[in-house]
Amino acid sequence: MTRMSATVRELVDEAYDRRESTWRAALETVNDWVESVRTPSPLLSGDRVRVVEGRIKDRMRTGEKLRRKLADSNDEIHESVEVENQVIDVVGARVVCRTEREQTALWDLLTEGDDTNLSIAEVRDYSATPKPSGYRGRHLIVEVPFEAEPSVLVELQLRTILQDAWCVLAEEHLFKPGQALKSDPQQERLSVILSELLAQADSVAGYIADDVGAYLGLGNAAPLRSFAEVEEPTDPAIEVTIRELNHSYVLAADEVGRHGIIRLETLGLTPDNPERSAFPHPGDKLQVRMDESNTTRYFIPVSREG
Repeated sequence: MTRMSATVRELVDEAYDRRESTWRAALETVNDWVESVRTPSPLLSGDRVRVVEGRIKDRMRTGEKLRRKLADSNDEIHESVEVENQVIDVVGARVVCRTEREQTALWDLLTEGDDTNLSIAEVRDYSATPKPSGYRGRHLIVEVPFEAEPSVLVELQLRTILQDAWCVLAEEHLFKPGQALKSDPQQERLSVILSELLAQADSVAGYIADDVGAYLGLGNAAPLRSFAEVEEPTDPAIEVTIRELNHSYVLAADEVGRHGIIRLETLGLTPDNPERSAFPHPGDKLQVRMDESNTTRYFIPVSREG
């Protein structure tokens, strides 16, 4: 058998045997890049943005996708290096964000930053313009360079929790090539309806977050008073334990279980310009006094000098 008559399966196998270790290194590089971009931002904490392990596409699925693409274009390939050029999502990284707010914030950081040797080869925003199937998400094709061999393209997917849930529910019928059960028009319509419902739920989650921000004084709500503005505070300071760090505040609880908000500005920080070393950690103890509104209990740290 000559190189000109080599089957797609043989070319795919050759590509995997020759490049799979490099692909895995590229996947790790992209995951590390996302983590390095995510970590400095309190909005993108690990409980709000999760870097999924990622994957190398199964050889059989790559072969099926390549066959369909070549058949559609009435084309053929003769070298294994062309496999990656035709199927650019052989290597896939994925990030699952709590809501569209985190998805957008991470997207902006990844697409606007230029302090890395990685480059973005292509941008695909399926949140703004969903696929006909109903799929939503944001994709970056990231080019990872290597010194001794060709660079690797990695498809980085950014999905919200609900966008990811849609994929889990729908992809078994719509996306897997070679499946025994083919989707029908009714299934496809229901899939689009499900996608639209989950998109509305994502929007509602954003509205709720906006309301929480207003309660915290991040919107048009009245600013929180400092203790310097409270006349002769007589309540003794109490000790609270840090429970959770959020993008614009810290959640803490006192010894009887009352929860309260510590705003970043009372720690000398702001959401846009946080100093990570100044953040408390879950389990840390702080001395505070309370200031309560009709909607929120605030804990205001007592000066260490005081």
